[in-house]
Amino acid sequence: MIENQVNALPPVHTRMPPTEPDIEEDMKDMRVVPLTHYALLSYLLSRCVDTGVARQFCKEIHYELRRRHYFSIAFENVSGGYEVRNPYYKGCIRKKDISFIAHVDGVRQKHVCVYEGFMDFLSYQTLLRKGDTIACVQAPCDHIVMNSVNNLKNTLQLLEPYPYIHCYLDNDMAGQKTAETIAGLYGIRTINEAVRYAEYKDLNDYLRRRKR
Repeated sequence: MIENQVNALPPVHTRMPPTEPDIEEDMKDMRVVPLTHYALLSYLLSRCVDTGVARQFCKEIHYELRRRHYFSIAFENVSGGYEVRNPYYKGCIRKKDISFIAHVDGVRQKHVCVYEGFMDFLSYQTLLRKGDTIACVQAPCDHIVMNSVNNLKNTLQLLEPYPYIHCYLDNDMAGQKTAETIAGLYGIRTINEAVRYAEYKDLNDYLRRRKR
């Protein structure tokens, strides 16, 4: 089992890259490869995310920056950019945008699920594999990851054709306001699924059973 292999290996520290503006101009030898590094898989396991799910939807990105090597989990968006994350860093490489994951390529489903970040999307997919019937929709769904509430405008445009819009947002002020904005535009087509995990900050905390 990959989980046992990961836990048996010694820790590797993924360093935090500098955060100055225009950092991408200094990046060299950027490579996007399949997700296999045990340090990243170990991090995902610490968040209770199924590694098979993670490998299906994520990549691994490596790059050199000022003579130091960095690597992170990479989740692609519709503009060819990547949301990147490791235990010490969370950011974006190239253009920031939403991510869209179709249940079946070229076929729109009746149901769509909306998430703020990709860790919640991975949590949903993990719960689905576990057979969860409390949080998960019992129907085929497309999925939209906003990657930031600042991408709400792009998200709203993509939601228009769906009869059922399931909002898996955080149980905080930003999540509530975002759900209210979607409901204000699409009315009863909008279902605020955050009530299913009301005792938790977000869907990943629900997966980990970490109550607020």
